[in-house]
Amino acid sequence: MSAVPIFDERRREFVERRPEPPPPAKPESSAPAVRTSGPASSSVALVPTVPMPRLPVLQAYLRRLRHKFDDSGEVADAQIIGELIVLLGGSENVKAAALESDHQPIYAVCAAYITALTNISTDETQAAQLLARKLITQGYALPRQGGDTRGWKRLLWWRDQLERGRLPGELRNIYERTLKFALQAPNDIDLKAALENACDLDPSQVKPAAP
Repeated sequence: MSAVPIFDERRREFVERRPEPPPPAKPESSAPAVRTSGPASSSVALVPTVPMPRLPVLQAYLRRLRHKFDDSGEVADAQIIGELIVLLGGSENVKAAALESDHQPIYAVCAAYITALTNISTDETQAAQLLARKLITQGYALPRQGGDTRGWKRLLWWRDQLERGRLPGELRNIYERTLKFALQAPNDIDLKAALENACDLDPSQVKPAAP
């Protein structure tokens, strides 16, 4: 469709409307481009991993400190130091540290009493629950390994690992000696006396439970 004609006053006639010229283009701004505040990706410097030569020294010190707390019966402090050692060592050491903390003679004593109680027709679950309560009341922590939130189940798992030969041999020896001791009076559970007998130590040498 053509444009609407307009009347030319000078020529006194209608003529075609000429298209209006486009407006002139605005000149480009001469202002410099604004740089973003962040550096270009190519200019980001990667921070190299710096070795920490003092870390092994600190870890060795913490291990000595944890053993000191273990020997003095300060269970809560020993657990805190153990968690710090795991944190410094990385996630790969979590399982190893948990296993090491479970290598305690008192667990072998409890495992022997569970076996002795089941030999006199006591339900295994009830026996494990009874020994778990005695551990807690005497200030001991329950085993960490076992894949169960219930402490008595972890205690049963610990005994199963011992019977399968997956724990240190000295713990097996403590278990067998305690079992002979416990079978004399299975219902008369005396963890301290059984531990002294199994370890063949004077009462003053046995590590006490945490207060």
